[in-house]
Formats: sequence, structure tokens, C-alpha cells
Amino acid sequence: MTPEQASARAALMLIGRLVRLRGLTVEEAVTAVAQRRRRETGPHTDLVIAEAHAVMAEALAPVRAMLEAFRPMAQAATAAMAELARAMRPVAQQATAARRDRPAWATPYGPPPRRRAKHTPRTMPR
Repeated sequence: MTPEQASARAALMLIGRLVRLRGLTVEEAVTAVAQRRRRETGPHTDLVIAEAHAVMAEALAPVRAMLEAFRPMAQAATAAMAELARAMRPVAQQATAARRDRPAWATPYGPPPRRRAKHTPRTMPR
């Protein structure tokens, strides 16, 4: 579905809802939706906005219910992660202290290997 098709479908849905739920005639509903799409104000554009909000609220109701159901789990996970972070803090401090026993430029692997010049055997002059 293209964006234009989706927009047309949404307009038709809003028109139907305005006729069915708000008592507008088809002509009034079409005019109000067209005015709102052109960002104009008319006698019924506030109803278009209200219906659009109602449609979104109906569509998002299941998502809100799911988020509310997950809220206790998210709070428990947050508490568990905070407790884990508190438990790991001393270990991290020890690891940081252990790294300070050598200069910052030194690595635990020693100096980098030196490059060896490749020796090519000399050939005898002819």
C-alpha cells in the first residue's frame, strides 16, 4: 500500500466515523476531512481531530495494556541489574587497580616484535 493509498483509506475511515458517530452528513464529513488535510479550519474540523485521536486511542489500547502488564517485570529487571552492578563494582575496582601497576604505555604482552630486514642472497657478478 502506497502512502497515498493509506492516506485515502484513513480519510474514508474518518468520514465513516464522523457520519456514524458524530451525526454529520456525508458531505459535511468529506468537507471537514478535506479542510483538515489542507490545514484549514471549518465548522467541523475539530470533530475530525477528535475522531483521529479516538481512532489512535483505540488502536493503541492493546499496546498500552501490554506495556502495563510488562511494567512489574521491567521494574524487577531494573532492580536486579542495579544489584548486579553494585555486586560487580568491587571486582571492577580491583581490576582497575591491578592495571595501574605498570605504565600506561606498557602492555602485558611485552614490546612489539622488531622488524627483521629481509636478506636476499647476493648473486655473483657474471
